[in-house]
Amino acid sequence: MRTLIKKISKLAALLLILLATFLAWRLWLNNRPVPYPNQATIKHHFEQSVLWLSDNYNRVENVQNPILWWMIKQAATASGNPKLTTLYNKYKKDHIDNEPRNVWSPMFDELYRPRMPDISRLGNLRAYQLFMLYGLSCDINLGEEAIIHKQLQPGFCGQHFLQPRCTTHQLMGLRFMQRYYCGNEATVAKTIAALQKDIIAELTWDFRTGDAYIQRLLMLMDTDAHDKIKPVWVNRFLEAQNEDGSWDDLDPLIPLGNNRVLALTSTLPKIGTIKGNFHTTAQAIWLGSMLLENTRQSQSRRY
Repeated sequence: MRTLIKKISKLAALLLILLATFLAWRLWLNNRPVPYPNQATIKHHFEQSVLWLSDNYNRVENVQNPILWWMIKQAATASGNPKLTTLYNKYKKDHIDNEPRNVWSPMFDELYRPRMPDISRLGNLRAYQLFMLYGLSCDINLGEEAIIHKQLQPGFCGQHFLQPRCTTHQLMGLRFMQRYYCGNEATVAKTIAALQKDIIAELTWDFRTGDAYIQRLLMLMDTDAHDKIKPVWVNRFLEAQNEDGSWDDLDPLIPLGNNRVLALTSTLPKIGTIKGNFHTTAQAIWLGSMLLENTRQSQSRRY
């Protein structure tokens, strides 16, 4: 019995050593000093992602998530990419222009201010969605709700390492407040600065290059914190792109054959099939457009 216990103890110790070694190695890979990718590299990855969207448009055009199409709109405007602009204009004509306005419509019509229903009728929405709606509508009654006031403060997400998208979602709401001039300018700016620090910590310690990783980079770029982004993070984002130009929420660990992998995700590990999804790829397209524009501006400042 004692011999068995000793063997189990040695095995457990070996597994802990292997785990610690793996974590240390992945943390080093995620924070090592590398050159920033050049403009041509970023442009290539961006154009590949636009091709994926073009090839898969018929499959994703009915995805009921307006902010993803708003991101495509932002990317088309920032990049001036003709193919992406054509895709967005087609979506706008076929869907946005043919549907009644609703509480999300200000994303696509900045002059439109919806009449917000009482919060009791929005019970199916999550806290961050309510916050985004407040940023889009600047509705006085919604702005008086406790759930909105809480998200104006840096500590709303609490143990944010355990909630991989909480901080980024909060930042999205704050940015809509800025875009739509909802007031509280000083409070919003102070909270954004605090949340940027949280996101930098998350990117430093959470090496999983999935959906949440991309969303963190996206929000740092959108809040003008590109100078705080390590070049290796941008490289790892680009390296995570699938061969077909898409991104997904899988950070592969072990290939299992037939395009299946044991992988880390933004939440729990899983066995999954490498296949692009619109949620992650739409964010990556917007991020790619901002990275490309940033390299253009940096290049022009040098000459």
